[in-house]
Formats: sequence, structure tokens, C-alpha cells
Amino acid sequence: MSSINSQNDKLDLRRGFPEGLEMFDILEDPRSSNATLHPFGSLIFIALCAIICGMDTCEDFVRFAKAREKWLKKWVALPNGIPCANTFLRLFAAIDPVVFGECLVGYVTTLAPDLKGRLVNIDGKTLRGSRKADESTVQIVSAWAQHNGLTLAQQAVDKKSNEITAVPKLLRLLNLKGAIVTLDAMGAQRKIAIEIIHHGADYLLALKGNQEILHNEVKAFFEDPESLKYAETKGAVVETVEDHDKGHGRIEKRTCTVTDYLDWLPAKVRRDWLGLRSLIRVETETALSNGSERRETRYYLSSMAPDAAHLLDCSRKHWGIENSCHWVLDVVFREDQNRARSGDCAQNLSTIRRFALNLLKTEPSKPKEPIRGKRIYAVLDQDYLESIIGLAQV
Repeated sequence: MSSINSQNDKLDLRRGFPEGLEMFDILEDPRSSNATLHPFGSLIFIALCAIICGMDTCEDFVRFAKAREKWLKKWVALPNGIPCANTFLRLFAAIDPVVFGECLVGYVTTLAPDLKGRLVNIDGKTLRGSRKADESTVQIVSAWAQHNGLTLAQQAVDKKSNEITAVPKLLRLLNLKGAIVTLDAMGAQRKIAIEIIHHGADYLLALKGNQEILHNEVKAFFEDPESLKYAETKGAVVETVEDHDKGHGRIEKRTCTVTDYLDWLPAKVRRDWLGLRSLIRVETETALSNGSERRETRYYLSSMAPDAAHLLDCSRKHWGIENSCHWVLDVVFREDQNRARSGDCAQNLSTIRRFALNLLKTEPSKPKEPIRGKRIYAVLDQDYLESIIGLAQV
């Protein structure tokens, strides 16, 4: 437990993290000396606990602290009582978001140090509640591990740029050796493919209108049966696999065709897309309960061998980041409703929500409970909250 001495007149207001939150040790207190009424670690601890327990705003953090003041004093110092909402807002607006993000990376690395053979989904998310008077919003690009459901890292998009420039920065935060990185069409960029290969990873990149010429050429190739037959005569792999899925009032049939025949592509294209080994087409036919049908065809580039079943599985699992991370943040944590807009407040609160979500996902005692259920148990049971955070029992 944190060494809290009520008799100590020289309390270190710049630190104050309880044992178990060592991942925040690199984080510096951004406040000036005349604005430190509350220990830095106490404020971070209160915010993290409150978010785990279902509190979504800085005003909620205060309500949580007032209701749990006695329990909080077991772990952190509160020399000047309960902080107000503006104290939390000013703090999260001032924290260095880059270093805060590094805290997340360091923590997750201890949980998943080896990503070899693992699927890492990368996707962007707009924090809609962060919209300012100039109509700008905070946009975050996240890396999410499909096998354990953890957010590995996140990177804010520069205001005068876009997601394409943020992805390489995000990749550099991670040890991706042996991993499989999936991105939607915004990530189908030659520089991103090169970055992934240089990290010792493989890529699966969706191909759409942002690479219009290549997209149209790949589409025309797959639509021509003679091209596929010719590829086989040249000794190339042309493999097709079907997958059927039933649920949520619909029946889906997916057909994946993959080939490693690339000779028809211009030599410059093959050089520019470093590591390119496979072209993929995934056709989806969906029969809905109302009798209607929906058809969709997607195309991909990959540095992996032409294994149709494996590539189909990877393409399906890319959407895990949307369904199991972004959806949870929006619906369960109400991220889009959060109106924190000053400084870097929106980005830093986004980071601490991902900390909370990771902690909730890795708590093992209630494996069948959804995240919402775990948050309810956390607010009702102090021992369970302590186990989620990993605090030493006393």
C-alpha cells in the first residue's frame, strides 16, 4: 500500500501514486508550484477508479471521490479534501499526451510482450464531443490486439494532417516483430506498407478508391476468369474458400479468392508495395430476415502467403477493433458524449479510458461478465475494484 503518513508535513504533491500503478511513474506533474493543492498521483488514481466504476465526466469523478473518501484515503493522500471538477479538467488539459500514451504502451507491453503471429488491428476514431468552435475535433488512431482485446497504443492525428501521417508514428511505439497488421482503406499507403515490413511484421491492407488505379486493376483482374486461368498455367496459386455464418437475423456467405500471381502488375508497383505477395478478393452475400439480400466485394493487398482461409479470417477479424473497442468506448463509456475540450483534455481522458478498459478486460475473476457488468460490480464491491487495478490487499 502507498506509504501515507498523516503526520508528514512535507507531502510530495508531485507524486503520490499507490503501489500497483507503477505504469505512471514516467508521467510528470504539469502543474506549477502554486497550483498543487492535491497530490498528482491522487488525482490520477481517483479518475482511473471513477472511470472503472462507471463515472464518465470530471463532475462524476468528484461525486465518486465524495462517496468513497474513506476508501480513497486507504490508498492515496487527500490533504486538502476532495478536488473539484475544474481541478481534474485543468490537470488533464495540461498533461503531456505523448508521455501519457507511453504509459499505456509500457503497461500493455508487460501483459502482451510478444505479438508474433498475433493480429493487430489499426483504425481511427473521432472524439465527437471534442468539437470546438472552429469545427475541429480530436481524432485518435489506435492499435488493438485481437487475441486479448487490449488497446496497445494510440496516437492523436495532427490538426493539420490526417490519419495517414499518424499511423507510422503509432507503429513506431510498438514491437510488431512477427505480427500481422490490418488496416482499412485509409492505411493502404505504400509508406505504411514499408513501415510495417521494416518492423518485421506482415500487412493486410484494404484496397479502395484512395488507390483508385490499383483498385480498378485488381478488380478487373479478379473479374476476368481467363486471367485467373492464365495465372494457374504460369504455376501461380489461385485458391478459393467459402465460409458461412448465421446469426443476428441474417445468413452470410463469404467467398475469398487469393492469388500470388503478380507478374501482370507493373514492375514499379511491385517495387513500391514492399513485401507484396498476395492479392485478395472477398465477396460477401448477406440474406436478411426481411427477405432482402446485400452483396459486397472487398479487395486487399497482403505481404502474407496466398492462404485463402487464413486471409479471410484475418479480414473478418479486423473489425474487432470497431465492435469490441470503439463500440464499447462509445456505448458503455459514453466517449462521444464527453465534452472536455480545453488543451489536451479530450485526448488524455481518452487514454485513461483505454487504461480502464484494458484493466477491466484483464480482470480474470468474472470472465463471463460484459464490461458494463464489471463496472457495476466495481462500484458495488471495493475489493473487486482493488483487484481490477491490481492493488495489494491489506
